[in-house]
Amino acid sequence: MISGENDHPDTFDITLVGGGPVGLFGLFYAGLRGLKAKLIDSLSELGGQLITLYPEKYIYDVAGYPKVLAKDLAKYCVEQGLRFHPTICLDEKVTDLRYGEDRLIHLITDKGEHWTRAVVLTVG
Repeated sequence: MISGENDHPDTFDITLVGGGPVGLFGLFYAGLRGLKAKLIDSLSELGGQLITLYPEKYIYDVAGYPKVLAKDLAKYCVEQGLRFHPTICLDEKVTDLRYGEDRLIHLITDKGEHWTRAVVLTVG
């Protein structure tokens, strides 16, 4: 974790917006680097389009898998992404992003406000 003297008590090092495969891998990678990570997604479950649009469809272009069901790939991505126990916020839509005088990024959602040092948009 990286800390600054003006941090809000709930400040995260990185916040990813989007809970599909890219956002989940971002959580995993942040955890490998010892960062305090959060993911915000508007859906009610992790997995993104793999779960919501085509869970029973085979995917043929994932490294290491000749073919894999979308729902299985989503399950593997979720398992990997949660390995380092990040904070997950589901059913929450980001509506605004502001850079504060405190040098923190303020993410405004339909449920509240989040403070972070970095944001990665991983929306599909």
